[in-house]
Amino acid sequence: MPRLKILIYYILLFVLIALLAAYLIFEPMDAMSMPTLISICGFLILYSVLISLAGEAKCEDERAVLHRNLSNRIATIAATVFISGSLIYQIVVLHHIDWWLLAAIIIINLTKITSLIYFHYKK
Repeated sequence: MPRLKILIYYILLFVLIALLAAYLIFEPMDAMSMPTLISICGFLILYSVLISLAGEAKCEDERAVLHRNLSNRIATIAATVFISGSLIYQIVVLHHIDWWLLAAIIIINLTKITSLIYFHYKK
């Protein structure tokens, strides 16, 4: 992957973190204004679209395919661990479950299982 592309990904991540941190520091969480909420949602949507395209260029060799597969696997594991940890925290400390987190972990695992079955029979 070209170094410029990696630099762009890091810049996007830095901008997203900086903007969200600024909103979290300067805006009270319990009463965010509608423009603040819309801009945060807009930044998250833009970042999600751009980062989902990361590494989706055509691979020239097996090493690039291996690196892309490993990064996708690590991202899936990290997302699953983070969401599971959030669910455990909510159950133990807050004594309630955010259903969106539960739905997210179910969707991640169903997608992984479905894709494994699909690619097993695609051969």
